[in-house]
Amino acid sequence: MTLWYRFCRFLFRVYFRLYHRGRILNSDRLPDTGAFILAGNHMSFLDPPFFGLCCRREAFYMARDSLFRHPVANWILRSWNCVPLKREGGDIGAMRTVLRMLGEGKAVLMFPEGTRSRDGQLQEARAGIGMIVAKAGVPVVPMRIFGTEKALPKGASLPRPAKVTVAFGEPFTYPLPADFEQLRGDDLKAVYLDIGRQVMSRIAALTPSK
Repeated sequence: MTLWYRFCRFLFRVYFRLYHRGRILNSDRLPDTGAFILAGNHMSFLDPPFFGLCCRREAFYMARDSLFRHPVANWILRSWNCVPLKREGGDIGAMRTVLRMLGEGKAVLMFPEGTRSRDGQLQEARAGIGMIVAKAGVPVVPMRIFGTEKALPKGASLPRPAKVTVAFGEPFTYPLPADFEQLRGDDLKAVYLDIGRQVMSRIAALTPSK
């Protein structure tokens, strides 16, 4: 973990606690060692740093590639462990990068919905999260953030002092079918989508209270 990463995480923690009266529930459910996927809902640009500051370990993030176009933004995002991802269509290169990082024992943050929710409601998961979970074979920690849709909604330029809570669920591992390696086409996609549904159901079960 670089000094810059530690410094930025400290600043976000102060901002999170003071400006948004931030609360973190059940962060002890995050594994201290080994690879795992942080799978959370997505409502605001505040979500990635807020999820990351809850993690005692260094976390790695997926971010849409358009955010990296400006040289300064590109440097900042990469220094914060962000990996560019093409939102339209499958980005095989980014997926391989995620699998490599998980293979190295890292913690990777992913948003199963693929994009921010317009109304704060949970959306269906895309197949990408299912593919990563199936191929990586690592635990998934569901997490849910409450309040960022009010703190920095789509279209807003400045954050508002809305209260924010981050809750974590128990880690789980998806049991793949015995014939998984032989599956192809629609059958394989069905497994990926089912994994996504399982992840979203666990996110939906989390509440902003103990």
